Amino acid sequence: MKNVSALFGVGVHVILGREADGTGDLIELCAGLRLPRRGRLLLDREAPSSSPGSRQRIASLLPVEDLPSQGSLESWVAELARLQGVGTAASLQRFAPGLERSRPVASLSSTERRQLALAVALEHPGPKLVALHDPLAVVHPDAVEAALERIRELGTTAVVVITTASVMDARRIGGALYVLERGVLVRKVAHAWPGAITPGLEVCLVVDCDSPRELLAALAQLPGVEQARYDTRHGGRLELRGPDLETLALGVSRAAVAATVRIRMLRVAAPDLDVVHGASAGLAHAAYRAAQAEKRR
Repeated sequence: MKNVSALFGVGVHVILGREADGTGDLIELCAGLRLPRRGRLLLDREAPSSSPGSRQRIASLLPVEDLPSQGSLESWVAELARLQGVGTAASLQRFAPGLERSRPVASLSSTERRQLALAVALEHPGPKLVALHDPLAVVHPDAVEAALERIRELGTTAVVVITTASVMDARRIGGALYVLERGVLVRKVAHAWPGAITPGLEVCLVVDCDSPRELLAALAQLPGVEQARYDTRHGGRLELRGPDLETLALGVSRAAVAATVRIRMLRVAAPDLDVVHGASAGLAHAAYRAAQAEKRR
């Protein structure tokens, strides 16, 4: 982490970046497990790393979760419920339905340990801070919507800081979005949709429909579609590219009506993190050129 300065208030804050960019370090710092070498991190004017009382009000999901090597999952959950005063067994049923409470804790994989830690974090009765590292990567598929709903609920009363390397996950979570690159918060973004996260680049729209060839023929008559690809590997999926998301979406709607085609799915493809970082570099270069031009004037 280098020269990071941020103030997070109540609400959901998503940090987009990889482990190599410092996302795991950031969560461990927020959880009070690590002490900053320089600078400081405060939660309501207290440093979590030196305040046990402050750490008790933090719910966290770490990059690596260490659990006791002895006992069953059921006994560990019962002890945790006694210490926290919360019905952790109910949270397992809600957020980690695939985990059987009779299993030995030592038998859990690293992903299952993080899945268990996420269930406990989301059930915290009254956190001031919720710090989660890539939660949607480990949550049980049947519990994704419940986890998203709980994250938004926690964001109404607590500071929720979430790190992820997935643009699609950032889009689903919502909230304020920040891009972290090589330890630096390079920009704050309005949202994870193309117009904000990759401005100036082409948008890719993925379409599943019952008659893709007919839809493609109708789209050829409309402006705004610069490239179209017919993907037979996915049952006739169309991938459309153009400069503007709204123009593409309206074009698909009009073409579907004209060709009487039923659309099953319409999705905006998410760029990978390299494209996002490239957009950050382009914006920084454009700002530098603009400042140089202003200086010469």
